[in-house]
Amino acid sequence: MLKQFFTFLFFLITIFSFAQEKSIDVDNKKEGQLRNLAKEAERTGEPYLALEYYKQVAILDTSDIKNQLHLADLYRYTRNYIEAEIYYQKVCNKHSDDYPDALFYLATMQKANGKHKKAIETLTKFKKIAKKAENQSLKRLAATELEGCNLAISYKDSVVKSVVASLGKKVNNPHIDFSPIPLTDDRIIFGSLREKEEKFYKVEEKDSLKLPTRKFYVAEKNDDNWEFWGEWEGPFNSDNVDVGNGTFSIDRNRFYFTRCAPNWQYKVICKIYYSDKVGENWGEPQLMNEDINVPDHTSSHPTIGRESKNNQEVIYFSSDRENGRGGLDIWYSEYDKRKKVFKTPKNAGAKINSVGTETTPYFDLKTKTLYYSTDGKPNIGGLDIYKSQGETNKWLPSVNLGTPINSYADDLDFALKPSAKGGYLVSNRAGGQTLYNATCCDDIYEFLYSDFIELVYSGKILDKETKECITGDVNLNVYIVSEDDKYLSESVNMKDCNYLLKLRPGFKYLIEVNKDGYFNNNMEVSTLKALKSDSIKRNMDIEKLPEKPMVIQKLTYDFNSAQLSQDSKNILDTTLVILLKKNPDIMIEVYSHTDNKGSDEYNMKLSQQRAESVVNYLTAKGFNKNRFKAIGYGETLPLVPNENPDKSDNPSNRQINRRTEFKITGKIDPNSIDYDYEEAGDKETKKDKK
Repeated sequence: MLKQFFTFLFFLITIFSFAQEKSIDVDNKKEGQLRNLAKEAERTGEPYLALEYYKQVAILDTSDIKNQLHLADLYRYTRNYIEAEIYYQKVCNKHSDDYPDALFYLATMQKANGKHKKAIETLTKFKKIAKKAENQSLKRLAATELEGCNLAISYKDSVVKSVVASLGKKVNNPHIDFSPIPLTDDRIIFGSLREKEEKFYKVEEKDSLKLPTRKFYVAEKNDDNWEFWGEWEGPFNSDNVDVGNGTFSIDRNRFYFTRCAPNWQYKVICKIYYSDKVGENWGEPQLMNEDINVPDHTSSHPTIGRESKNNQEVIYFSSDRENGRGGLDIWYSEYDKRKKVFKTPKNAGAKINSVGTETTPYFDLKTKTLYYSTDGKPNIGGLDIYKSQGETNKWLPSVNLGTPINSYADDLDFALKPSAKGGYLVSNRAGGQTLYNATCCDDIYEFLYSDFIELVYSGKILDKETKECITGDVNLNVYIVSEDDKYLSESVNMKDCNYLLKLRPGFKYLIEVNKDGYFNNNMEVSTLKALKSDSIKRNMDIEKLPEKPMVIQKLTYDFNSAQLSQDSKNILDTTLVILLKKNPDIMIEVYSHTDNKGSDEYNMKLSQQRAESVVNYLTAKGFNKNRFKAIGYGETLPLVPNENPDKSDNPSNRQINRRTEFKITGKIDPNSIDYDYEEAGDKETKKDKK
């Protein structure tokens, strides 16, 4: 049952109890009655109420070690780190060998209270008896916790690169405030329960009570002060279920969010809904399908990304569904444009998920970076915010954001402002609005980067030959280049030839220009060494597609054979393969010609086979076969006479006529077909690596 309380915390759902009573009646109750009331409170998902009863049991029986352990666990789950440390220490003073799990959790509470050197000593003791732990996952987490202690110590002397401040009492209230969703740099939607005090109720009355629910609200910053603006208008809030944890689609015409409610077993189940915008109004929320919302499991905290191959949306979310790596994992689902549904979700993989908890993902489209909170990787205390660059299940190693973004408490719900000059996070760090204890309750914090750098790249798109401006439906794709991969950061459709891009420091970019009737072109931009804000102007040229077929020079075959020679393969690799990689949307026809030696029928068949040989080689490199058409013309279209005027043979002319050509026949929508490659040649490269 205690594990259920832990679930409550991370779904940001009803942690406190509400009713007409402000206190509980414990007078004149026997120890057995108190225990029964405590167990019933646990069963119905009321950790604070259970805590009050167990505290009274501890007063009546000061020697009950199991009750002290129970209190320690409840204090930990309700994030009262000071009391939790006290009670775990009581258990471990004489009974650490009997309760090794308590020794582990004592160390985590010492960390949460800033005693990292003491936590190292405790974890060292735990490792010696870890094989006796009831929860064997703690054995694996111990090494991570030790790393976290050393990480916290190292951050104490680190340079502060951001300033973190509470949104203040007008926005944050004593209960949990969570899920900041930026609308502008100074306006947010957020989740909250607008209650000012703790309340307890009689357990037997719970099912008949109408309890307050968490809802979406709006806040705005004016003259450096945050103001509370009331409920967010729309069909999202409910008096029957808790709502929160939302995100907009890329075009901002769809809003995804979470609704949570306890089931008949009092287990909180969260599900993801969406609402489509029609005009200025939002439509009635719709439940996402059972691939996203698996029955009897929680799905929550949606965030929207974009995958680079087909430029389609990806939804990332946290879930406790089966086949995960820990309690909560981050999962993703790609959008199928043709079927207009999200595909079956997949796990984001080991570089993101751990044996611990991963939750509150936030995807930054501009830098292809996933921010999320975890306690399964080295942490300063509790849940720390990490980031990793990539998409779907391909990620670089995750990096801890350090202090002051992370604290000794839980830090989650990271979100960037539209300008990226700062953002928001949620934390129960000391100093916030409190209700039950100093670290019980989550508040929303704003952070601003003290060394923010903005890099503006601008220029014109010009015709390579005429140097005139290219206007009308020019597509500009901005990719982040990372190791051997590139990720789509931004896609812009321009109506005139002027472009303006705001890039981030610390990245390698590839900026690609695409327009019907022209070859693609790109330029590389590195901001890795940028030390200050700057504005750079760079024009880009693009070249018109030729109307006539182009000859692939020196492409040869074995005598009377359609087999490409090795020299010919090398020529294709350095010509047509490069062209196709740079222009993944062009379609081509491959033409093969012979001289007039041999019969017409034989030459036609041989030329067809040779054209197909080129196409087969290209598809073997990973290009989709639907982009190509092979046509053999035999001897029917000579460029020059095969014979001299005196009818004698002309070998040099025959060589000219024995040629392979290709013609660009148009461009396709990259989303209209399924590609089975990432980049041309990748399949061969991956084989070599194996």
